[in-house]
Amino acid sequence: MRSLRAKILALAALLVVFTQFSTVSAVLLTGNRAISDRNDEILRKAGVIVGQLAAGRHSRLRAAGAVLAADLQFHSAVSAGDVAAVRGRLAAHRYRAEIDLVLLLDADGRVVAGTDQDNTRQAAFPQLVKLSMTEGARPAHISLEGHSYEVVTVPIGGNAPIAWLASGILVEQVFATRMAALTGFDVTLLARGTDRLSILGTSLGGLDGATLLQDLAAADRDAGKVMRINTGGTEHVALLLPLLPGQQDVGLLLSEPLDAIMAPYGYLRYSVLLLGTVVLCLAVVGGLLLSRTIIRPVNALVEAARRIRDGHYHQPVPVQGSGEVAELASALNAMQQGIAEREEHITFHARFDELTGLPTRLSALEEIEAAILRAATAEQPVTVLLVDLNNFSDIGSSLGHDISDALRCQAAERLRAGLDARHLLGRIEGDQFVVVLDGRNVDEATEIAEDLVRLLGGGLSVREINVGVEAQVGIASCPEHATDAEQLLQRAAVARNDARNTGVRICVYKDGNDGRNLRQMALLGDLRKAARHDEFRLYLQPKIRLSDGQVCGAEALVRWQHPAYGFLTPDQFIPIAEKSGNISLITNWALVTAIRECRLWLEEGLDLPISVNLSSCDLQDRNLPFHVHELLRNHDLPARNLLLEITEEAVVLDFKHATLVLECLRELGIRIAIDDFGTGYSSLSLIKQLPVDELKIDRAFVTNLPADTADVAIVSASLNLAHNLGLQVIAEGVETQAALAWLSENGCEQAQGFLISKPMPAEEFATWVKNYAADGPRRMTSDASAPKPASTSSSETIVPRTGTDCMSSTTAVTGNSNSRPRQPMLRPVGGTGS
Repeated sequence: MRSLRAKILALAALLVVFTQFSTVSAVLLTGNRAISDRNDEILRKAGVIVGQLAAGRHSRLRAAGAVLAADLQFHSAVSAGDVAAVRGRLAAHRYRAEIDLVLLLDADGRVVAGTDQDNTRQAAFPQLVKLSMTEGARPAHISLEGHSYEVVTVPIGGNAPIAWLASGILVEQVFATRMAALTGFDVTLLARGTDRLSILGTSLGGLDGATLLQDLAAADRDAGKVMRINTGGTEHVALLLPLLPGQQDVGLLLSEPLDAIMAPYGYLRYSVLLLGTVVLCLAVVGGLLLSRTIIRPVNALVEAARRIRDGHYHQPVPVQGSGEVAELASALNAMQQGIAEREEHITFHARFDELTGLPTRLSALEEIEAAILRAATAEQPVTVLLVDLNNFSDIGSSLGHDISDALRCQAAERLRAGLDARHLLGRIEGDQFVVVLDGRNVDEATEIAEDLVRLLGGGLSVREINVGVEAQVGIASCPEHATDAEQLLQRAAVARNDARNTGVRICVYKDGNDGRNLRQMALLGDLRKAARHDEFRLYLQPKIRLSDGQVCGAEALVRWQHPAYGFLTPDQFIPIAEKSGNISLITNWALVTAIRECRLWLEEGLDLPISVNLSSCDLQDRNLPFHVHELLRNHDLPARNLLLEITEEAVVLDFKHATLVLECLRELGIRIAIDDFGTGYSSLSLIKQLPVDELKIDRAFVTNLPADTADVAIVSASLNLAHNLGLQVIAEGVETQAALAWLSENGCEQAQGFLISKPMPAEEFATWVKNYAADGPRRMTSDASAPKPASTSSSETIVPRTGTDCMSSTTAVTGNSNSRPRQPMLRPVGGTGS
């Protein structure tokens, strides 16, 4: 076993290395520190020497300048402005004093004459004059014609100077070489600019200037502090000093190679390392001998563990002796047996359903794939049925999960009995079963599906409990709809969803429907953020009062401006919201937006009420009356300007609770209307008990009036029923003048539809009303008979539902003297009181 052997060897080597390190590190560290400290001290002493040399240079420059300044002939030439004579004296002075630069400056620091020909005449050094006046003959650095000089400036003329004399030496390569010879260290002269350093001269051979400057920029460059730098790939110990005390514009870098410093300790270091290597080799040899006695039995255990890892559980691990390794071998044998039993159990339940014993999704996919391969050879189809039992979750909630599980087993038996032995029946998940029909096309599969639906439709019975079963079946076939097992099953699921959405029992997959399902899933994920990001839009469709043709309100339509899918009508997202339980988000948005819009109408002098449709989920919310009351109060909108619409289906879910919520809303002064009358669970007893004020006839019975006699009979009966109950009636979907005239003649109070106006953005509604008032009423009532006395205006805003025109509406409605008395207000649980 290589890893264990390596660990033993590593342990032996580590012990040796540790002991060697303990004994040798003290010597090496102490020696290294000693030489480093000694070198630092030498560098500092060299720095002192540099200061002394600088003082000597300054004294020499000052004395030389003072001698020339006191020369009477030179003084006379300066006073007379004899530049030629001055220049000659300057050149002679430069030669005698062995200096590199002599300049004559005027009182403003401009160069009058110099030893560097006429090109110095354009230069000016006012700082030298200022420094000499304030601090005497103090040295300074200047740059002239690309060269750096160390200069000392003295006045000419005593206490009333007529000019200034600057004497200097060149601070470049020769200077650096001379300083290196005096100090015994390598010397590099550095000029400090505004944002970088530059090299003036150096005694270092093969210097990589860029690397040196980069190291200096990253290092701690405090003057007098020893640091380490890299020059030409060689590490140096260095000390940075100002060339002139108190001035940082030119620095002097003293350095010495680290290798030269550490050379005296090289032999000691190599001797210690050699000794440590010998001891380490001896330790490795001993570790090899020791590891052989341990590795062999461990290798046998490792091989057994690998067999267990690869799924081979039948070969036992040999047990030898009675030590720790033998105990480990026995434990491995027991673990191997336990893993084999559990894996067998897991494998079985991964392939077969524990409840029904049917193949699971994994087995079904494998069988479908095998059937597709067989069918491709025989050029025959493979068809998959996905059977979904719809109401088993409700059964589990009401009768208990043991009953629902027993019913699932009975449903599986019923399905198995309706299939041939060669057909595969499996349980995918929950209440979904899959049937694989090998060699059957779509038409044959549809017949089999019809038989299965009939078998399940006969009902199931468990413990004297009879339960009806509703099933939807999705059908997909290979190669017509898919070419692999996963895709075939997925498209059968799409067909099953289409069957559920359309209310049919059996549905065959149609190309493109899976894309629609993906779109629906995307819309479902975006629903919640749509309200937060203000992506919904409010559209309004006007309503008129048939007695005089005047506008009495508007129907508000909810639209969705989706960032990816564009402008969406309600039939594209309202059903998704209702099924996912997110319809209340849209209802709340419609309430807030409609009430705010109605408030704007009032401010513009347009007094029309507005209505909002409530879903079944909304009617189960005991806090709804408080929420509506708070919205009305926050927007300072009278309750008479709000009308809430409900459908009969929304009330049927929990009639008692929904009635209490509606009574509470009416107690606030809000009017209630029944929407889509005649298309849902129409019940005279239900209408009689509901606290409502209006009845809205669905467009399905209005559009073809008066040509369709059946529609005439239904609408006439609805009008009589509503009026006898003291309710007002509004007809939606009016698209012809004939229908409008018939409704007016037969006592309908209000109407809306494309004949009056198509939906429009909410911000355009007020303008439309003003334009309509000029000609619209006369045009709408010109062909109609005088109707019965109508009520005052009303307005409502609805949120659309599945099965309707998928739009919300806003209608102005007024009550009449026949309205039934309101019931006592519901006392809500939780929330704020009104």
